[in-house]
Amino acid sequence: MNKRHYEHTLPNIRGSLSNTYKVLRDIFYRTFDVKTEIDEDLFLATVRTFGRAAEEGFGQSDNDRLEEVFLEQIRDNLDVFSAFRTHRMQNDIASQLLDEKGKLKPFSRFQEDVQAIIGTYNTAWLETEYDTAVLRARQAADWKLFDRDADILPNLRWLPTTSAEPDPVHAQFWGIDLTLPKGHGFWKSHRPGDRWNCKCSLEQTDDKPTPGYDVPLSDYRPSPGLDNNPEEDGKLFSDTHPYIAHAYPSAEKTVRDFMERRKK
Repeated sequence: MNKRHYEHTLPNIRGSLSNTYKVLRDIFYRTFDVKTEIDEDLFLATVRTFGRAAEEGFGQSDNDRLEEVFLEQIRDNLDVFSAFRTHRMQNDIASQLLDEKGKLKPFSRFQEDVQAIIGTYNTAWLETEYDTAVLRARQAADWKLFDRDADILPNLRWLPTTSAEPDPVHAQFWGIDLTLPKGHGFWKSHRPGDRWNCKCSLEQTDDKPTPGYDVPLSDYRPSPGLDNNPEEDGKLFSDTHPYIAHAYPSAEKTVRDFMERRKK
């Protein structure tokens, strides 16, 4: 693995997203409708961030022959995800426009009151989402490679995490060197990258698979938004992600219209 090295670009990207003064002024002075429109600058900063995450993840895979159709699916997914994320963020910010009496706050107070929201989106969530996008892009590329070499290396082994805080659910898999055929039903609902901050990986092998009676059983469920295999549907983030599944009422139509305009 790690065939090509990409410097982690998140610190630089966060800087571009944190420059939200113009966004705040546009929301405050209502230069656009936060319910039915999407802030172009915030969207572009967001989608470029996740585009770099995907590039970084692909660069960590030994698979350097990804088809353009698949790459286009990934780009389309990141466009939609970024649009929903932007719509959610701008509406969360706009929810702080009025004071406890229902009157418009002075801009200075509004700006101060939304700093926690901006920090959550541009730091806490962004770092987790970026790292997860990197891992899932790499995993998607790896799964394409697993398909290609399945005849000679039919099994997959769950490798230990590199995280300083191992996920206890995933630990039960790599803790026993879990090895199963690539087509085993286990992989439909259990994969590295299906939980936030996961840093596990898989390796392809011809070693004997783990006996069925040794495969751990649990009521484990993937995290919302990570319950799919990106190799199969070209989505680094699925439609169950809270930005999408629990979006503001107007979000679906707004995102659809925004995407259609971008294609023209």
